Amino acid sequence: MNLIDGDDWLPVLDAGRFRRIGLQELLCTDGDFRLALPRDDMELSGLALAIALTQTLFLPADVTQWRQRLKVPLTAAEYAADIEPYRDWFDLDHAKRPFMQTRGVKAAETTPIQKLFIGLPDGVSHTFFNPEGEIGAVCGGCAAIALFHQASVCPSFGGGFKGSLRGAAPVTTFVDVPDSGPGSLRRRLWRNVLPAPEIARLLPGAPTGRDDLPVWMLPVVAGSTVHAGSIGLRRGLFWQPAHVELRPAAAGDCEHCGASGVARHGGFLKEKFVYTLAGLWPHPHSPRQWTVKKGEREERFLSFTTTAPAWTQLSQYVFRQEATREGHAPASVVAAWTAALPGAQPLNLLVGGYRNNQANVIERRHELFSFAPGWEDAQAQIEACVGDALAVRSALRGSLYWAAKGQKDHFKGLGVAVHEPADGRFLARSGALLLAELREIDWAHEDWSIRLDAYRAALVTLAEAIFAEAVAPYRHDPELIHAIAAARGKLARDLKPLRPPKEEEAVQA
Repeated sequence: MNLIDGDDWLPVLDAGRFRRIGLQELLCTDGDFRLALPRDDMELSGLALAIALTQTLFLPADVTQWRQRLKVPLTAAEYAADIEPYRDWFDLDHAKRPFMQTRGVKAAETTPIQKLFIGLPDGVSHTFFNPEGEIGAVCGGCAAIALFHQASVCPSFGGGFKGSLRGAAPVTTFVDVPDSGPGSLRRRLWRNVLPAPEIARLLPGAPTGRDDLPVWMLPVVAGSTVHAGSIGLRRGLFWQPAHVELRPAAAGDCEHCGASGVARHGGFLKEKFVYTLAGLWPHPHSPRQWTVKKGEREERFLSFTTTAPAWTQLSQYVFRQEATREGHAPASVVAAWTAALPGAQPLNLLVGGYRNNQANVIERRHELFSFAPGWEDAQAQIEACVGDALAVRSALRGSLYWAAKGQKDHFKGLGVAVHEPADGRFLARSGALLLAELREIDWAHEDWSIRLDAYRAALVTLAEAIFAEAVAPYRHDPELIHAIAAARGKLARDLKPLRPPKEEEAVQA
């Protein structure tokens, strides 16, 4: 299975019909293709793999050429010329240097292929919706996507194994194409490719061209120290932190994408090997955060570390902000697209990632955020929308917590943690309100202050409704009336600063 030279490996719907296509067909035609993988996280990594191949093999010389690539497919001659030096670099079954693998891995046993599909149960995990052995063998395309996915955005295999360049579970963000139809998937790739001058700014002094060797071509020396500044674009995008070797299985149907009658892989060998990474490689697909301590700047990639939904970190996906002690910046592909916008245009943003506990995935999140025209000049307003939702959330949670716990020597509490489920309901429903606001308001032309007042009023109404739902089962207990009344009064006081002026006057009247 060669990812760049003739083989079909990427599962798509072609005008509604399932099939697999190769990179050449994707980049050299305007077919009506849509990714067709059964999980949103694997679909995002299939997209990321295709973007990484396009970025490293067909690097646009400048913004002009990049714009041309967006408009017009590559010719077959252009494609062949650009891949010629690298034809055997991306072969999943190469005898000596297989894609993202190491030949001769020493392992006591073969690990089931399902272990590559993060979040599914393996031999030591409890089953939930997915049983052990659900995925027993997969086609070469799904195996390549899973290898890339595990190495790029997942926690490590466990103790003694190294994780990705971006940490255990980084957030990935891509600019999406809002339409479907001929060429939409091709344009989605190119929207997330950086031209050469951007790469030079991102990776000054890093190896380029045929000097930029991926780790399966030039292995990392065990026990060595790898400096982030020495990692080139190709080596970084296809970084493989573990020693892994796929094992073949009998031909048949792929148990991931459903392709029929294909060569398959049924497991893999894995082997611990260690090295030290010095510095942070500035991966172009993830937002970054930093803090300044004792004059030293410490950078890290954004990740989901709490139960709060993805929209609570919205500003960090699209805006750069620097303060004295901290700051954040969007992924380079998002920042570059923003800078290239020809006038006010909407932005559609794909966001994906996991919340993890060491090597285990607790939760996966993959969402689409849409920003109406004028968003790039509305940072303060967008941050206000997020901030207002979080402030109302805090008021609701605080009042219900007070009701649940009571106040010593004053009133008895409900004795039930009603604030927890109410908090989850508010986050889900307020997120829908926020995303609708971002999608519909024209920041460039509309009087956003009027819309913002209506949005705040909707948040307040939602909080009051959820409060009523939470305390409803306890309203008829005389011993608990005091707790409910006190909590309702606290909610009203805490919401007062967030009510639009006219609504507050109506409440007082």
